[in-house]
Amino acid sequence: MAEETREVREVRPVWEAEVPWVVSYLREDIQDLRNEVRETRRLTLESYERLDAKIDARTDGLDAKIDGLRQDMKAKIEGLNREMSVQFRWVVGTMVAVGALIVAALKLLP
Repeated sequence: MAEETREVREVRPVWEAEVPWVVSYLREDIQDLRNEVRETRRLTLESYERLDAKIDARTDGLDAKIDGLRQDMKAKIEGLNREMSVQFRWVVGTMVAVGALIVAALKLLP
């Protein structure tokens, strides 16, 4: 039993001498991990910003195209409205003329 306590006493000073080194290595590892996480966050934010810039660039072009298409459609619709109003006037005029002919024919016939 006396030998066991002496061995424990001999091991303990070695262990106590190694503890600061272990703590130092752990601290360095933790700092390395923190730096890696920061770098990953930075790279992720940069990639998101680049992606956002690409999306904005493409949507700006699309907005211009959409505005052009809207103007073209508006011009076509206005042209169709003019044509339809002319055709409507012709149809109404023709109906009035036919109605007048029918009324005249009925009055002239006994």
